[in-house]
Amino acid sequence: MTFLEKSNLVMLGAITLVYGVYFALVFGGPLASGAEINTDIALLMSNGLVIASIPAMVAITVFGHIVIALLNRKEAGRQDERDTLIEMRGDQRGGFVMAVFAICAMGLAMIAAAHFWILNLILAGLVLGEIVKAVSKLIDYRRGV
Repeated sequence: MTFLEKSNLVMLGAITLVYGVYFALVFGGPLASGAEINTDIALLMSNGLVIASIPAMVAITVFGHIVIALLNRKEAGRQDERDTLIEMRGDQRGGFVMAVFAICAMGLAMIAAAHFWILNLILAGLVLGEIVKAVSKLIDYRRGV
């Protein structure tokens, strides 16, 4: 497994962990209890969690990349045409997912939905776009381009 594949796995794990916790905290309680979500209170909580998720992502990815760089000193930083093509294809697929969610978020804004739903739809689009990108790259590395 190359350095870039391991880097991709670190990013996939970090995104899944941090934003899995975020969505579990924001939606888990109300969905488990069957209660309706009070969007005003939930927006305040989700704003704080979004802000807290940023340093968590940075810390996890920096630590993970330091570990894999120390374990693969010779490979770190090397990239060939195949890596560039795989990166480009992953960006394309992830960008498509983000675009679909962005259009849906614009639709919510046009019907004057609560800011809570717009924020979480945009965040879900960003997260799912990155997950699609990472999984796509892993598949391309395994299958070949």
